[in-house]
Amino acid sequence: MARIWPLVFLLLGCARIPDAGPLAPLPPIRLEAEAPLRIAVAGILSPKRSYPYRTLAQTFWPQAAVVGRRGYGEVLDLLRKGQVDMAFLCTFAAAQAVAEGYGEVIAKSIPASWTRYRSVVIVPATSDRQSLEDLAGATMVFVDPLSNTGYIRPIRELKKREIFLGKTLFTYAHDRAVEAVIRGLVEAAAVDGMVLEAMMRKDAGLKERIRIIWEGPEDPPPPVVVRKGITPEVKEEILKRLEKAGHLLEAGIAGFAPASDAVYRRFLLEF
Repeated sequence: MARIWPLVFLLLGCARIPDAGPLAPLPPIRLEAEAPLRIAVAGILSPKRSYPYRTLAQTFWPQAAVVGRRGYGEVLDLLRKGQVDMAFLCTFAAAQAVAEGYGEVIAKSIPASWTRYRSVVIVPATSDRQSLEDLAGATMVFVDPLSNTGYIRPIRELKKREIFLGKTLFTYAHDRAVEAVIRGLVEAAAVDGMVLEAMMRKDAGLKERIRIIWEGPEDPPPPVVVRKGITPEVKEEILKRLEKAGHLLEAGIAGFAPASDAVYRRFLLEF
């Protein structure tokens, strides 16, 4: 029982994302070339590590209002209602926005040369578990119910193999899921391989504390999505600035390139 309380405090910390909170009604936004752009960022990384996304957003569009939300579901709700203009999303959440008709993919992230976009399941380095089958009855953390790498891919594989976990929780940030494993609060976690490898490059000792026991297939990389109704001129300007904005190596992203809905529509057909 004593081990549960640190995990409770860890998970409670996930809710403390800047600007997060109840979804208050926001006024409709009229976009002009230099009008304030409202950009949503979900819990890809915890608050202490998510600042690069805010910096990027405000660098490529200085007048941008950056809105933080705890989970992808809340960001999709903002897009659906037209209350934000653009969002950094994971592959599955973006595909859902496209399929439901309120989001449009305009760019994709480019994985750094030292990583690729896929789901990985990790355990403590000292764990006896060697495969997904060894997770039967285990306490495992996931990232977000709409996270491709942090839930959708791994839970699909677990169900396919008829592996039944014990207790499951959501951290709403990939780095918090890794932290839960390192601290021995859970027995396994599913996270984005790009984020994990970025963390390993920053903290050389991390590789000695965790072990990967499963890797999913390489999926289309996380895209940038805009709400339906934005003018072609503004979309073109967003894309142009994104391509010049640089990288987000904290998340394993080397840059951005043009993309369209088609790849993400096909991806969703798998599920």
